[in-house]
Amino acid sequence: MSDSGTTVTDGVANPEGLDERALESGKLAFQGEMPATSLVAPRDLALAAAAAAGIYTPDKDSADEVLKRCVVVEGLTEVIEKMAIHDAGTDGAAALAEYQDGFFDAEGNRVGTVTGTARVLAMVPHMWQYHQSRTEFDGGTFETSGVIDATAILHGYTQVFRVVGRTGRFSGKSGFMTLTIDDPTQRPPRYRTSFAMA
Repeated sequence: MSDSGTTVTDGVANPEGLDERALESGKLAFQGEMPATSLVAPRDLALAAAAAAGIYTPDKDSADEVLKRCVVVEGLTEVIEKMAIHDAGTDGAAALAEYQDGFFDAEGNRVGTVTGTARVLAMVPHMWQYHQSRTEFDGGTFETSGVIDATAILHGYTQVFRVVGRTGRFSGKSGFMTLTIDDPTQRPPRYRTSFAMA
């Protein structure tokens, strides 16, 4: 160790307390092709919600026990049912979309309604949007918000929103929701979504 509080490895000074894996993580950037999808498993989404809620510390708590305290809904299809876009014909940033979507389970039953807005923040090089919505299920309601890369979604990559429970079985809970394009050939396209709260 040097007098400056750094560790010297192979003649290169590393900041004190910095794991070697962090130092080498940049080597992965831009190497090879990205996989065709970036789906997040519902279990992992639930553990993230539990960690955010302060009830899960990986090296101290049993994941299986923590998962029993989470609300997890997976395998939903989200379908755009209504949408109005207000952009004065500019087709660019500052456009506002108001929408209503339906949530359908694996059997095709309509189980929820999403009412929200999407504000376009930028169009190039990717389309970034700020979303805000309210979702109603028979068992309760929650609100969703987040900044997403809409271009990445159209290329098959998953985006993650923050969700906050408001009523019913979601009251007092918070977590995350995923959004991934499922069938882009449909008009409008179908999306795949899951959410977890703790």
